[in-house]
Amino acid sequence: MTEAFKKFETNLSYYFSRVLNKRLAKPLWIFISLSHQCTYNCQMCGVVKILKGYELNTEDVKKAFNEISGWQRDFTVVITGGEPFLRKDIFEIFRYAREANLNIEAVTNGSLIDRAVAGKIMASGLKNIAVSLDGAGEQTHDYIREKGAFRKATEALKHLVAAKRDNRGGPQISVWTTIMKENVGELFDIISVARELGVECLVYHPVIVAQEDMQNTSSSARFWLQEEEVKILKGQIDRIVDYQKKNGLVAFLHDPYLWLRHFNGQLTSQEWSCNPFVFINIGPDGEVRSCGAAFGNIRNMDLEACLDTPEADRARGLMKNCRKPCLQTCWSHPEADSLSGIVDTFIYEVRKYSSGRQEKKELLDAALSRLTDYESLLKNAKP
Repeated sequence: MTEAFKKFETNLSYYFSRVLNKRLAKPLWIFISLSHQCTYNCQMCGVVKILKGYELNTEDVKKAFNEISGWQRDFTVVITGGEPFLRKDIFEIFRYAREANLNIEAVTNGSLIDRAVAGKIMASGLKNIAVSLDGAGEQTHDYIREKGAFRKATEALKHLVAAKRDNRGGPQISVWTTIMKENVGELFDIISVARELGVECLVYHPVIVAQEDMQNTSSSARFWLQEEEVKILKGQIDRIVDYQKKNGLVAFLHDPYLWLRHFNGQLTSQEWSCNPFVFINIGPDGEVRSCGAAFGNIRNMDLEACLDTPEADRARGLMKNCRKPCLQTCWSHPEADSLSGIVDTFIYEVRKYSSGRQEKKELLDAALSRLTDYESLLKNAKP
């Protein structure tokens, strides 16, 4: 029940941060792009064209880890790039994060993961290792990325699965798939590939038009699904949902049928609501960003100080008023979208798991006290 109450408090903090447009919570997700250098130049990804020549140094990464570890809440740090395994010090970074008791994940294209690297990953303390796989076979995946990329990605997954078995444990092994015009007919088939390789989790997300500006969704974008592809996507979703209900493996971070409205340009902010307090990205230049806008640099500021700059307020304001939802799950926290939903979920947990009447009363009294605190903030807020 301690965990249930912590979750209740967390969701309240995100809900009222958004309502009051005031930072009452620290980010749930912290993505750190060590550099934008990569082994590929993927057609749907513009990262390699952004911030060329910049790279976070190890000490700045450790400084960020030290600060995040003192936040005393369950946050997830995702190490990304570019290709993070190009870094010579990547396992030093992982080790430092583990010693700081951080939940840390990494995203890779798999091109540099051989048997030896896979073994190190399994012993690294990572919670999740995600390999990008955008086709059910070589033709599609290699067209999107580079010749030989499918073989390298699938071999990386085989090495990871074998290393986890040998190590008798290790991070969750995931596949991340980007939904785009070129692979829409293969989305369901990717499940078979992932299952046969021994993957433990499969996540789909729609293609991004511009990594530096999530609000720049456009139906004229190169990889965007058009009317006929959206019809194909509907059939793929039906099959994926049916499979997931019976077998698991696929992790839906929101209603997958929203993908249809997203690509049709019909998705509204009432259906999909980004919470601008949930996610930040620290770029290879040290800048802390929110949906394209930078608002401080960890090279010369504490991370929390970056979150409280006037530029941070403006960036969050732009996100809150966004009329072109990007459907990227890093910005979403549906559990905190509705106050009644937060309260109902907590009451359900109390009724289900608390051991006695006195414990229930204490938990509910504590929850009421938190709500009263937020009521006072609302009353004192500027109109």
